[in-house]
Amino acid sequence: MDPLMATAATTLAAWTTTELAQGGRLAVSALIDFLRDRFRREPEAREAIEGVLQQPSPDAARRLTEVLDREALRDPAFRTEFQARWERADAAVAAGPGSVANSVSGDVSGPVVQARDVHGGISFGGGGPRH
Repeated sequence: MDPLMATAATTLAAWTTTELAQGGRLAVSALIDFLRDRFRREPEAREAIEGVLQQPSPDAARRLTEVLDREALRDPAFRTEFQARWERADAAVAAGPGSVANSVSGDVSGPVVQARDVHGGISFGGGGPRH
C-alpha cells in the first residue's frame, strides 16, 4: 500500500474527532469535498469516505486506504492532485490557531514571498521602475 494513502486515511479519521482551528477545518473540508466529488458515482468508495468521517476507526481508515490506493494506482494524476491537497490540509492543521500555513505548488517562475504580516513594501532586485 502507498504510505501516503495510509497516512491520509488514518489521519482523516483522527481529524474527525479532533477540534481543529478554522484554517484546518477549511482545508480538511476542501480535501473531503475533493474526495466526495471524485468518487460521487462510486458507492463503495463513497461509503468508505463517509465511514471514516462518521465512525472513525482503524477498520474505516483501512477501507479508505484501499480506495485511495486503488485510485492512485489507476490514475497517477489523482495521486498527484491528492498529494498536493493533502499537503495543504496537513500544513493548515499543523499551523494551529493564529498561525499561517504557506504553500507554493506547481510551476513557479520568479520570486516568491511567504510571509505572515508585512508592513511596508517588498521588492526584489532593483533597476525597474518603482510604483
